Amino acid sequence: MIIVTASDNNFVPGLFLFVFSAWIHNREAKFVVIDAGIEPAAVIELRRFCGRNGIDCRIVQADARRISDLPTRGKLLTTAAYARILIPEILPDCDKAIYMDADTLVVSDLGGLWSADLGDNLVAGVIDGFVEQEELDDIEMSRNESINSGVLIMNLVAWRQEGIADRIFAKVRETAKSRYLDQTALNTVVRGRVLFLGREWNFFSERYVEIERRLPKVIHYAGSAKPWRYSRVPFADVFNFYRTMSGLDIPAGTLVLKSARRRKMILGLMGLRKKYWSSALAIHYYRRRFTKPHLRGLAKMFSTAPSPRQGSTVAP
Repeated sequence: MIIVTASDNNFVPGLFLFVFSAWIHNREAKFVVIDAGIEPAAVIELRRFCGRNGIDCRIVQADARRISDLPTRGKLLTTAAYARILIPEILPDCDKAIYMDADTLVVSDLGGLWSADLGDNLVAGVIDGFVEQEELDDIEMSRNESINSGVLIMNLVAWRQEGIADRIFAKVRETAKSRYLDQTALNTVVRGRVLFLGREWNFFSERYVEIERRLPKVIHYAGSAKPWRYSRVPFADVFNFYRTMSGLDIPAGTLVLKSARRRKMILGLMGLRKKYWSSALAIHYYRRRFTKPHLRGLAKMFSTAPSPRQGSTVAP
């Protein structure tokens, strides 16, 4: 099993926890981290952490010549987002790979994902469902066929044979005004050759109320409120448990989201408004069905297995 991620310095705490969480549940996996702007000190710490714990992890440099001139959108969509498109070139001897964003947390065995039969499809992914229809209208696509680029299985052979990376980069330049850039271009190019996966493989933490109830296998902390920066974000308790178990010196999130949101929730519950009660019921459902049993299982796992070796300091 080959698991690839990419990061710049904005996602370093998430990157460390992604690698740790994926390794905990998939000890035989081989990891590839694409360095798209990580500070050298953090790269050294990641190598040390993986070396101490026997994690098979290779760190490779993204080819800046291929992505440096592509459009970006602040800190959440930097040129690091394009690094995933280079995977077929970075892994020339591999037939397929799992790609995951550095703000995902793996909470299960990925065997079911790795064994998915791509056939002639270029990628497998999870329908996003939350891209604005106006954005999709520009590429003549509906919400039920646009996938989120945060978790992908990639058919590397087909990508190389058909020059998919170059086609995506060309489309990015053509649609430079689109909000999601790489994701929009990816969907345009791979359209019609996608294997759709269940929501559990790319579970949006902030959308837990709106999406169908599935017990997550991969939690995606998409959006601006990352759990290593903010407290009280959905599923932050799961992230923080892995943070503690990793032995890494990753600070807990301390920033607080606007209190107006919390006040609206309380007033909505008091007023018996269906929208807010649906949210409260969803919180209860996931705590009872996922969070509590998952954390109990992790605690048991760590009580019977050697703890990860400590010593790394990860800058936020």
